Amino acid sequence: MIIDLDAHQGNGHEMDFAHDGRVYILDMYNTEIYPQDYEARRYIHQRVELLSGVSTKEYLERLDKELEVAQNAFEPELILYNAGTDILNGDPLG
Repeated sequence: MIIDLDAHQGNGHEMDFAHDGRVYILDMYNTEIYPQDYEARRYIHQRVELLSGVSTKEYLERLDKELEVAQNAFEPELILYNAGTDILNGDPLG
């Protein structure tokens, strides 16, 4: 399982694992900014689409809910956390 939490949708792993049923991707991202890669987006199993300006409280509540959904949908042997720093308060793109 890949859990991708940053402002931008994807990092290429969607296409890398597009046809690999052993990999489940949860991606939480801002839909208003690039790359808006609609082809790669098709291979994200669990898209958590946010808008600019979401509060920390709302973000964490949504994350908790979505992690529970992922836990019920997939039983991973390994979890990779792809942590971006562009979701920090004050980042003009996040």
